[in-house]
Amino acid sequence: MTDIAQTQMDADQPAPALADESQLPDPLRSRLNGQLNGRKVVAWSEFDLDESNRYTQRYAVLTEDELIVLVDGAAQAIPVGQIGEAKVLEGLGVDRLRVLVDGRPLAEMRYSKRHVRGMSKLLRKLERRLPRKDGSDVPPDWLEGVEREAERLEHCPKCGELIPSYAEGVCPRCLQQRKILWRLLDVAKPYRRQIVKAFALTILMAAMTTLPATINRYLIDRAIDPRTYDAAGKQLPLDVSVSDRVHQLVLWASLLLLTVLFSEFVNGLRLRTLAKVGTQVTADLRLMVYAHMHELSLRYFAKRRTGSLITRVTNDTDRLWDFIVFGSIDLIRDVAMIVFIAAVMFWMNWRLAAIALLPLPVLAVLTYHRGMRMQRMFGRLWTYWSRMSAVVGDALPGVKVVKAFANEAKEIGRFQRRSDEYTEKEQEIHIVWTALQPVVSGLMRFGALLVWIVGGYMVIMHRNNQNTFGVLVAFTAFVQSFYSPIMELANSNRMVTRAATSAQRIFEVLDTPPDIFSKPGALRKDQLEGRIEFKQVSFSYEGTAPALREVSLTVGPGEMIGLCGPSGAGKSTFVNLICRFYDVTDGQILLDGVDIRDYEVKWLRRQVGIVLQEPHLFHGAIAENIRYGRPEASEQEVMAAARAANAHDFIVGFPDGYDTMVGERGQSLSGGERQRISIARAILHNPRILILDEATSSVDTETEKQIQQALDRLVSGRTTFAIAHRLSTLVAADRLVVLEKGKIVEEGLHADLVNKENGVYAKLHKTQVEMSSLVAIR
Repeated sequence: MTDIAQTQMDADQPAPALADESQLPDPLRSRLNGQLNGRKVVAWSEFDLDESNRYTQRYAVLTEDELIVLVDGAAQAIPVGQIGEAKVLEGLGVDRLRVLVDGRPLAEMRYSKRHVRGMSKLLRKLERRLPRKDGSDVPPDWLEGVEREAERLEHCPKCGELIPSYAEGVCPRCLQQRKILWRLLDVAKPYRRQIVKAFALTILMAAMTTLPATINRYLIDRAIDPRTYDAAGKQLPLDVSVSDRVHQLVLWASLLLLTVLFSEFVNGLRLRTLAKVGTQVTADLRLMVYAHMHELSLRYFAKRRTGSLITRVTNDTDRLWDFIVFGSIDLIRDVAMIVFIAAVMFWMNWRLAAIALLPLPVLAVLTYHRGMRMQRMFGRLWTYWSRMSAVVGDALPGVKVVKAFANEAKEIGRFQRRSDEYTEKEQEIHIVWTALQPVVSGLMRFGALLVWIVGGYMVIMHRNNQNTFGVLVAFTAFVQSFYSPIMELANSNRMVTRAATSAQRIFEVLDTPPDIFSKPGALRKDQLEGRIEFKQVSFSYEGTAPALREVSLTVGPGEMIGLCGPSGAGKSTFVNLICRFYDVTDGQILLDGVDIRDYEVKWLRRQVGIVLQEPHLFHGAIAENIRYGRPEASEQEVMAAARAANAHDFIVGFPDGYDTMVGERGQSLSGGERQRISIARAILHNPRILILDEATSSVDTETEKQIQQALDRLVSGRTTFAIAHRLSTLVAADRLVVLEKGKIVEEGLHADLVNKENGVYAKLHKTQVEMSSLVAIR
């Protein structure tokens, strides 16, 4: 069974059993102080604001017969049977759950947005136990499944703890560097030959680091200072001529030169191989992340900021390139160097080797503790980087609004605050990171000093073939070569932690399964009629409140439906479900008699054309934007679509015509021009189902007339859903559907609904007429 299928099954399970007091968090249990007397808890939630909207910690606990409100040191118990009404009063950043007894407020719980879900769940449980009023809605049972799924997505699947909002899906408690970085090997599998080659070259280079110091020993002992000793350590007469010493000097010096040249050649070949592999692996990762993002549903993007997602595709993959090229293999090189050098040192003189390595245990302990501290600090550092990037991502797309309100200084200040926060945290890491540098350097120098003192004493007092001046010089070089990779390993924790954090964030994207996916054997049709049927459709975004409630509607092929109603009525949700941006929570939507979840997702969306209130144009030529849905369309087809959209005349008026660059989001064009290009794009796409979302709400009367003419051509023969607050634009609809609080409350023709007494549509129409009269008078 797939994870996605299992998730759906979990969401469909009934609500969990009532909670025992022992399952409550410790702070809440201590405040209750045994007040439950063995009663089961139906629901509980923390709320965090007092009467002056200052942060505090309070709780509300619901049992079968009482609502217990814990405020500071007091507990207020309200019998459920006495509660007449409980309702939420929404505010700007502060919501209030008010409990009424005999029409008077008996308790009011204030909370910020972070506790909306918990308080909404408690309210739903409470409402099910209150006497029903005429016309009031019982919270549907399926909301429990939606809420549990939303909570599951916000909790770590490994440890079960709530993932902090700043972490954006990455649990800092479960950041296991080894396992995360090990997964990079799966991505690098296509390049295993190059990796094995780089690994072999790394081991060879590490082994060769022992040669220069070893050669120096023989250079001194056989050419510069050739002496021999008997078994008792007594120096024997020198029997080497000057010419032999010069010959030995040339021989060992030449060998040293060849060793250095060959070592540099091997290192250059190694770096070239690693750079190539690192570039290819990070390019594959970058493409995988970006491609997978396009497979994810809108629900995923709604919870994350654009700057954060851009950072994952760009900065995080770049950090992994740095780790792959200069980190992972270099770690192996450093370990191999330490092993080879230590082996040669003990081979030359085990006593002197043991003395040279005396500072090593102290250095290992200090490095370990610093590494653990830096790992925690880097997990938080990315948060501040993401917040800083998010400010840029928010401000640049809205630069026109920023300039319109002359708020450049405010945005600069906002960025500076985030930048200062990031700089402060980065400085803290640098303090920890650099604090060990002088310690490592000092220990390394101390080790070298011990070698000079002890080794020098051994040469002076116990000179023999094992305690020569050449051995002493070689050991001083070995100490330098030995502690240098240790210093690199100590510093590598910074790179490893950064890479692990970036890899975790990348894999968080790749491991997120799409909410919307095509089933095995999904359907495609050669010809689509366009009949759509909603059957008892209900939907909720996060389980806090239903956006649609048991909506049933049948739309025939080619019929135009006008959707209207007050803000928040569910109009946008209605069309989002048709496009399958989200899946219904309850009920089903049929397209030509088949559940839309049985169709292939991409094929289904190609059958739907959307014209938005704020059309999005991509940076590029006008022709490229028009043929976005049909890249293979010819120039003649592009121009025909533009003529049908009343866009051809203004396009050819530009110096570059259809090759005119529109700039990012089409900012170089007027709103009406962007809208008509969007309509041309939809016409060329030739969808069977059309959605018009406030397509004429933000243009002048003349432009609206031209757009309306284009829309009349576009909707002809297509099943169309038109959303409009300007009700006059819906007069031509075959049928009007009026939504309120997620329900269809009225349905019919404009002429019928506008005269309906106390009708929702009639009230909306009357309000708009009055507003238009006021505008005309002014």
